[in-house]
Amino acid sequence: MMSWVQSRYIMKYPVGWMRIGLLALVIIANIVANYEGELAPVVPLLLPDLHLTITNYGFIVAASAVVSAIVAVISGPWIDKYGRTFFVVAGTIVTAIAVFGMCLVHNTTQFIVVRVIMAIILGVSIPATTGLIRDFTPRVGRALGFGLWTFGPVGANYLAAGVAGATLPIFHNSWKSQFIIMGIFCLVVAIIVAFLIRDLSPGLRAQVVHDNTSVANVNHSAQAQNETIASPKLVYGSFHIWALAIGIVLFLLLYFFTQAFGPIYLVTAFKYSPAEASTLASYFWLANLVALVVIGWVSDRLQLRKIFSFIGVIGLLIFMYFWIHLIGHHVSAGTMMVYTSLQGVLLGFGFGPWMALFSENLEDIHPTLQATGWAIWSFVTNVLVAIAGSITFPVAERFGFAAWFDVCWAGVVIYGVLIFVGRGPWFRRKQFK
Repeated sequence: MMSWVQSRYIMKYPVGWMRIGLLALVIIANIVANYEGELAPVVPLLLPDLHLTITNYGFIVAASAVVSAIVAVISGPWIDKYGRTFFVVAGTIVTAIAVFGMCLVHNTTQFIVVRVIMAIILGVSIPATTGLIRDFTPRVGRALGFGLWTFGPVGANYLAAGVAGATLPIFHNSWKSQFIIMGIFCLVVAIIVAFLIRDLSPGLRAQVVHDNTSVANVNHSAQAQNETIASPKLVYGSFHIWALAIGIVLFLLLYFFTQAFGPIYLVTAFKYSPAEASTLASYFWLANLVALVVIGWVSDRLQLRKIFSFIGVIGLLIFMYFWIHLIGHHVSAGTMMVYTSLQGVLLGFGFGPWMALFSENLEDIHPTLQATGWAIWSFVTNVLVAIAGSITFPVAERFGFAAWFDVCWAGVVIYGVLIFVGRGPWFRRKQFK
């Protein structure tokens, strides 16, 4: 394995079209890896066939999230030590097999097995792919790079929702049709990634690249680099890293609700058909993708992260007031499209610049600990998603969906406080040394 990994090392920092190509490979690999969570469009059709209640499905989502959390926190230091490519390639191949495997699922036990396999892959893939995004993007370009990375989790949702909305009527609402379509896509991507993906040499991974003008110095320094890995304890013991990780996950509670339950919520609360719900959900993901890229680009130009995230906090708090008051009222498809799109934009404001902030805070601790740090974020994400997934529908069934959205509102407030813990400028760009 190590011989194969070392054969993929590149010894000079990638620039120009090589950097763009490597980033594109990471993005499409991330779309495949995140297909684990993109069952939402077919959940309204899947649950009756498997004789699952919404509440029990929530517990399965929670259990698979715990698996991802454990795998992520274990795998992070190994990914930093041995590089990213092996884990990315193995993850895309196994995911493609697992997606096809969903077509063979006939009962709850088989469904749980496939979910656990996909959860394991997701737990490894998040630290590996985020590490590669940092490796291939200098700080001037970091928020845009991570905005493109979100084409994995967000793009997979958009792709799944869009494909379901377009093809479910063609295949007579057969949920298995979606896994055949996506399985073919995942397999093609896995083959492309396996042949083309590359990794930075250990010396290059230990460098901090500010912008394109510093690349020559980075290449020279990498050749003389002796220390290519640091102790994970430097990250595990950092209060501000944990605070940033916890804060953003609380901010994204509404995102995770939409990811897991969005279409079924639209079907249940507003009486849309499954195909209509999937189409409306696709507008959320599309708006979120556009916002992440645009806001990331602006954040990079100004080299400011915290103020953009805080704007997202204020905007989402205002939005949630109107979102909660929609419940119980008839909402036309056009109006719902506007609301779901606005929701996606505001979440993009808060999340994209935060990813660059988090990565830069990790680099300031030690450049070689990116995967370890992102493993902490993945661990926190999956633990809180497990808790949220297991209580969402019990809370909604007893107190109504508005009660759950109040929980999401509180999470946004807490994130607004914890963003102050992050190290970085608010209004004046940081000067590079």
